[in-house]
Amino acid sequence: MRVAFVSIPRFPCAAEVLRQAELARCLLIVGDAEQPKRVFDCSLNAGAGGIRQGMTIRQALATCPDAVVLPPDPVLYRGRWETLLDVLEGISPEVEDEGLGRAYVNVAGFGAHYRDDEALAAHIVETIRFATGLDARVGLAEGKFPAFAAATTDTVIPAGDEGAFLALLDVELLPVDPDVVSRLRLFGLDAIGEVASLTVPELQSQFGFEGKRLWQLANGIDEAPLRPRPAVERIESCLSFEAPVAGVDVMVAAAKQLLSRLRPSLRGRAARELALQAELESGRGWERRVVMREAVSDAERLAFVLRSSLMNSPPPNAVRSISLRLGGLTGETGKQLALGERGRLQQQLEEAIRQLKARYGYSPVFNCVDVETWSVIPEERQLLVEYDA
Repeated sequence: MRVAFVSIPRFPCAAEVLRQAELARCLLIVGDAEQPKRVFDCSLNAGAGGIRQGMTIRQALATCPDAVVLPPDPVLYRGRWETLLDVLEGISPEVEDEGLGRAYVNVAGFGAHYRDDEALAAHIVETIRFATGLDARVGLAEGKFPAFAAATTDTVIPAGDEGAFLALLDVELLPVDPDVVSRLRLFGLDAIGEVASLTVPELQSQFGFEGKRLWQLANGIDEAPLRPRPAVERIESCLSFEAPVAGVDVMVAAAKQLLSRLRPSLRGRAARELALQAELESGRGWERRVVMREAVSDAERLAFVLRSSLMNSPPPNAVRSISLRLGGLTGETGKQLALGERGRLQQQLEEAIRQLKARYGYSPVFNCVDVETWSVIPEERQLLVEYDA
């Protein structure tokens, strides 16, 4: 199977530079949000200065005192990466997402549409640059691992030449456990070609069943199938504020209003994943994802999950807008019906509100929501929120 591996090294830093061009001249560090803060990603020149992923921010700044440290923006990174994956799916319907900055594309049978493989690789690079502004590396070969290795040098490997191309490369590139690479070095095997020169029984005597796969990879044979990105249905709603707002209670009220807007689309189905995103006052993004143990359709349970998520990990500062996305949609199972007239009356009330909203263009019914009950100013204790049936 002819495969193209698309690589954008140091993707978070590339996304930050695309947003702020002046960062291209800086030693850039993207630090994670955990404690102690560690290096999540760094620019190429910062890496050349001795900064490595995983080291603490304090160690990184001691190594490069002039480095610029930015908090991560998962909303920006995921948004740009999803855009790039959509672009690749416009070229080929089979695209495997390997994480930020890494994707495999099935290009089998594309030879008739391009002058040669070099033209195909150039087309992929130019399409990505035009659609996203990002510079990508592309490697073409038979199989996923040879294509990955080819992308390190922007190479197109002719069919049948995979073994010869890999022979001089370091065993560090092999997609195997780090312990296997360490043992190979202990045996004095530093190049992939040296591993390929051994027989399958010799490798199996040291690595067991892994030995056969190791021999195949070293000889440029990778039979691993491509796992195309599944088409996932999501429903989403967004709410913008006239001025940046802060406070967990305000966020909870806004999230509940978004949930009420999504309820008609969710009717008859349940969601397994819940994602909250916000645009901070600083212009950066904030995100919290919750994958629930079982699909949930009950609005009260979803509201409880929202409130718990925001109470445990609120946005770091004021937000300009907030969005809610429900994913992993599936049919409802084992739903307990309401007893008595309450369920029917609730449906009638919601239908009346929908009719009013359709008539006037907005909901004339509002909820009075507690936000800052501790405030000494009565007007700040509660907030009127538009009721969306």
